[in-house]
This record gives sequence, structure tokens and C-alpha cells, in this order.
Amino acid sequence: MSDTFNEKVVVITGGSSGLGAALAAHFAGKGLGVCVNYISESRGERAESELLAVAPAGSSAVIKCKADVADRNQVRAMFDAVIEKFGRVDMLINSAGRNRDAPFLELTDEHWDSVIASHLRGHFVCSQEFVFHSPDNEGLIINFAAPCGIEGRENGANFCSAKGGILALTKCMALELAPRIRVNCVIPGSIKTREVMERYNLESESGLEVELGRIPMNRLGELDDLLRMVDGVVGAKFSTRACFSVNGGQFM
Repeated sequence: MSDTFNEKVVVITGGSSGLGAALAAHFAGKGLGVCVNYISESRGERAESELLAVAPAGSSAVIKCKADVADRNQVRAMFDAVIEKFGRVDMLINSAGRNRDAPFLELTDEHWDSVIASHLRGHFVCSQEFVFHSPDNEGLIINFAAPCGIEGRENGANFCSAKGGILALTKCMALELAPRIRVNCVIPGSIKTREVMERYNLESESGLEVELGRIPMNRLGELDDLLRMVDGVVGAKFSTRACFSVNGGQFM
């Protein structure tokens, strides 16, 4: 294992499904201490067993923590549990968030509040608690935004606003937390996850054709493309307040 990952501990919010689950398995396989955050009991149990299966033989460096990322008390308890188990926390990957699309004039207050809370407030609360729980060592926060946070899209005013807010939050956090804590943002494009495939109808020939027409590299992203980028961000010791796109040239 390289020095970049040696004896590190990472908290991954939304780590029981999608990109978060892929990242949790990736880091567990490297031998890091991993806290997988979840909200669904069934997903949490499954995620823990899957992580232990890919971790080095005999490893017990996995902890699952149920917490609503927008709830300060639950998030604080999650980080307390991480410190109790590992004695430290080095990285936070904010990947939790929900999506509730609807035309703008049909969005309810609840649609708006729940999405903004799960993404933007969640990033804010988890990032503060991460810093509070790692007062001495250097650290890294990786936020997840989206191209629609810059260019917008139909039927997603709540989601796009949350992702745009995360871009601004990343810049502010990086300025205030430097030099001890680096804060960067990853912006995935069309990565092949169940959510992306379903949302953009990419399992149909017509839907896939439209999407590939927007991607200069003429393919969808694989999870491995994202994992390689995240590894690069972890190792980029002189990068903070930066956005790293993984989109095949789809958006600049």
C-alpha cells in the first residue's frame, strides 16, 4: 500500500449504494479504515458484509453508521463512533444525497427542502463535524457536485440548486480550512450507475444514442473511471479549491 493510503481512515456518506458503495469497496480493498454511512437498514447490513469481503484478510477495519447527514446530532454520533473505533479520521467523502425531480411549478416545499437538506446541508454538517473530530492531523474533504449544478436542467431545480451550492461551498471551505484541510470537488458525468441509467433512460437504444451524442469520447463512464479520479485527488497534495471532472469531455 502506498504512503498516500497507509493507515488512513475515511468516512463515506451515502456509502451503501451507487457511487458511495463503489468508493467504500475501493478503499476497503486498499486496507483503509472505512466508515460506511447509510440510512436504509437493509442496505447498511449488505454494505458491511460486502466491504468485509473485499478488505484484506483478517481485517476488521470497517464500521457502518446509520445517520441522516442533515441531522447534526446523528452526524456527530457517527464521527464519535469512528474516533472510538479507529482513533482518527483522515478523509471525508460527501456522496450522500437524494433526487426528487419534478417540473418547477410542481415542486413542493417538501421536494425542495428534502433535496437541499440531503445534499447541501449534508455536505455542510458532515464537513464541520469532520473538522471538529480531526483537530490535529492533515485532512481531505471530497465533495460531489454535478454538471447540472453549473448548466441546469429541466425538472431538477432543487437538485441543480443543491449541486450548484456545493460548488460554492467547496470554494469557501477550501479557503477557510487551508492549509491543514484540503477541500476539492469531483463532478461526475454519465457514469454507469443504476440511478443514472434509469434517470436518463440509458438502457434504451434511443436514450443511449442521445446521451452518447453529447459525449466526445463516445461512451458512458465506468465506475473505474471515477475511482481512478478520486485516487488522483487523494494523492494531489498541492490541490485544493479545485473541481475535477470525469465526463468524457461532455461538459467543461
